[in-house]
Amino acid sequence: MHIVLGFFALVGTALYWAIRLSANRKNIGDAANMVHGAAIQVKNMPRQRKFRKAYNKRGLDLIETPREAATVLMIMIARAGDSRRIDDSARLVIEAQLSANMDLSNDEADGLIRQMDSLTHDIVLPETSITPMSKVLRDFVSKDNARDLANMLVQVSSADNAPTVNQKEFIRNFREGFDLN
Repeated sequence: MHIVLGFFALVGTALYWAIRLSANRKNIGDAANMVHGAAIQVKNMPRQRKFRKAYNKRGLDLIETPREAATVLMIMIARAGDSRRIDDSARLVIEAQLSANMDLSNDEADGLIRQMDSLTHDIVLPETSITPMSKVLRDFVSKDNARDLANMLVQVSSADNAPTVNQKEFIRNFREGFDLN
């Protein structure tokens, strides 16, 4: 008996909303379009929420994944050199490291490098990126992976010449942050 009453309640509710939707509309087609629009709006809610979460964020605040954080650290150690920019050889080393160690294709690695480079191009002191990126990495990376990342940073810093004093200090600070010494 309660199943039959539940069924009638469900049909009654659907009928009530159909009548209510059509009362202010010229026909049922407009009401259906209104329901369809509401369904699309519900479908887009996760994307809108993600956009609202990123609103008013810029630079290092937008970086959320370990790949992005590792890429930023490699870009920053390249900028910590004497030229204070990313040389072509350093860019190639970063791309090779991403392809080899993070299972990215060359195109994906190049796109990630370009995206992270554009997010962080305003940062004057590369050393300031160590703490925020370490916070992102700490939740996802084990000590062995942190050692691998430190080795990647060494390879990027020695892409052209021997690492500079700033680059050595950058690597030392990274190692201290993950207690790798």
